[in-house]
Amino acid sequence: MITSLLGSTFGLMISVFALLSLPLNVIAVMHLLGWSWFGALIAVLFFSCVPLIGQLGFLVLAVMGAYYVWDANFDWHKAAYPSTKTFNISALSEAELERFKSEVVRPGFEQACKAEALKTVGFDGKLPARAASQCECFATNFAAKLTRADMVAFEKDGRYPDDLQQRVGSEVRRLCLNSP
Repeated sequence: MITSLLGSTFGLMISVFALLSLPLNVIAVMHLLGWSWFGALIAVLFFSCVPLIGQLGFLVLAVMGAYYVWDANFDWHKAAYPSTKTFNISALSEAELERFKSEVVRPGFEQACKAEALKTVGFDGKLPARAASQCECFATNFAAKLTRADMVAFEKDGRYPDDLQQRVGSEVRRLCLNSP
C-alpha cells in the first residue's frame, strides 16, 4: 500500500508536503510574527505537541507557509520577511491620523524626551518622577497640537515648520509647567 501511494502523483505530493511542513511552518511564523528562525522553530515544535489544536494549527501554518513561499516566487527570505509597506500622511483619513498621532507620534516624543532627560537629570539609569511626568505631558499635548500640515512638512523635509515652536511651544509649556 505504501509503495502504491508513493508511486502515485498524489502520494508524492503528500510526501513532499510532509517533508517540507516544518520549514513551511517556520516560514509562516517568521512572516506573521517577525521572529528569528530559531525562535520560530522552537515555537512551532512546542505548538505541534499540543493535542488536536496543535496538529491542526501545524497543518494550517504549513499551508500558509506554502502560500507565502509561492507568493514570494519561491524566495524563502522574501516569504519569511515581507517587505515593509509605506504610507503618506496626507493620504490618511482623520481617524487614521489621530490614531497615528496617539500610537506613534506621542510615544516617540515621550521616548525621545525621556532619553534626553535621562542624560541631563538621570541618576543610575533612573529618571526623576517629575521629569518623567513632564515628558508625558509634553508628548501628549505636543502630539495633540500637531496639524496634518506640520506632519506633511516633516515627512517631506525631515523637520517641522519653523513657526511650530512659536505656535505650539508656549502653550505646551504653559500646560505642562505645573504637571505633577
